[in-house]
Amino acid sequence: MNKFKPILIILLAVAVLLAIWKSTSPIWPSDASAEIGRGPHGGRFFGGDDFQCEVTIYEPEGVTPEFHVYFYKDGEPLDPANVQLTITLERINRTEVVQFKKQGDYLIGDKDVVEPHSFHAKVQAQYDGKVYDWKFDSIEGRTELQPEIVSKAGVEMLKAGPAEILETVNLRGRVALNEDRTSRAVPRFPGIIKAVNKNFGDPVQKGEILAVIESNNSFSTYQVRSEISGTVIKRDATLGEFVEGQQTLFVISDLSAVWVDLIAHRLDFPLLKVGQPVSIDAGDGAEPIESKLSYLSPVSSQESQTMLARCVVANQNGILRPGAFVSGTVTVEQTQVPVAVKASALQTFRDWDVVFVRVGNLFEAVPIEIGKQDAQWVEIKKGLPLGSEYAADNSFIIKADVMKSGATHDH
Repeated sequence: MNKFKPILIILLAVAVLLAIWKSTSPIWPSDASAEIGRGPHGGRFFGGDDFQCEVTIYEPEGVTPEFHVYFYKDGEPLDPANVQLTITLERINRTEVVQFKKQGDYLIGDKDVVEPHSFHAKVQAQYDGKVYDWKFDSIEGRTELQPEIVSKAGVEMLKAGPAEILETVNLRGRVALNEDRTSRAVPRFPGIIKAVNKNFGDPVQKGEILAVIESNNSFSTYQVRSEISGTVIKRDATLGEFVEGQQTLFVISDLSAVWVDLIAHRLDFPLLKVGQPVSIDAGDGAEPIESKLSYLSPVSSQESQTMLARCVVANQNGILRPGAFVSGTVTVEQTQVPVAVKASALQTFRDWDVVFVRVGNLFEAVPIEIGKQDAQWVEIKKGLPLGSEYAADNSFIIKADVMKSGATHDH
């Protein structure tokens, strides 16, 4: 028996040392640090035999999510007054540190747990002279894609930055003759038309002879000439016909500049001002034509409660034909915003408007608050820091991959 004494003494010493180490160690062993299931409040449950922690995210309808953390000792609820707690959230593009204070039988975080609840969390609790560290992951709305796959899919990557947002009003109307460049040729005296030199659609130069008339008074002939250069858009002259004085024989118009008469509804009246830019769409896939409002009618139509808004439009290529319907987009305000994204970047995820940001090879849906927007740009009032890299054109491809990866919402 005596020969076993040294061994027993050594084993006893080791046991004592282990007991001392366990009582003074600041960190629990790794097998005790893991999540061990769900707690009484449905939260993540951590701890060992004598001390447990339950982390919940409280998010009833209409309330911004917040951490509620409960503690237990030997399986019984523990007053959290003597527990110090910090939770660090490593999000895709930032780090958040949440401190806690007592509220009732739990500790409540001093920050809202903003959506999405996608992060790597580090939980550190101090109680009774010991420090406990736990970790858990809550990932949603995230996927990982290699750069070559993103490029091959045609996903455009941009950085959030300043942009000019245009507030616009869309109007409809039609092309009209520019009356300032339209002339009507009339005979000076009654007589018989002896010659007709121009037909409908013919080009005319200023001073060119349109017709020859034999005066009914003197029986001598005189010429009817064009006062402007342009195109014959109307002819009411027939060889041998008797014409009275002041009867319109030809209408000549310079179609290199036409009027576009747009119809504005009453609610838009206060927004419109002379000089505002107008982008005119003539249809048929033609490029928009840029102009400006040159005239606003001082009166409105009694029947339709609309107002005429006119612009003079260059028409050298003849695309705009008088009588044709067109639409016009009037820019009524231009606003410079500090953070904006391309309109094609906007997607929906759950109940949010989101942009998919990229950090490294990771993409994640980031909820945003939208401000002013136009056809090209969207102001971001909240949710996306300046300089964030995001998916613009073809961003729906990123969303499809996120949904395929599994967009969970599990706390």
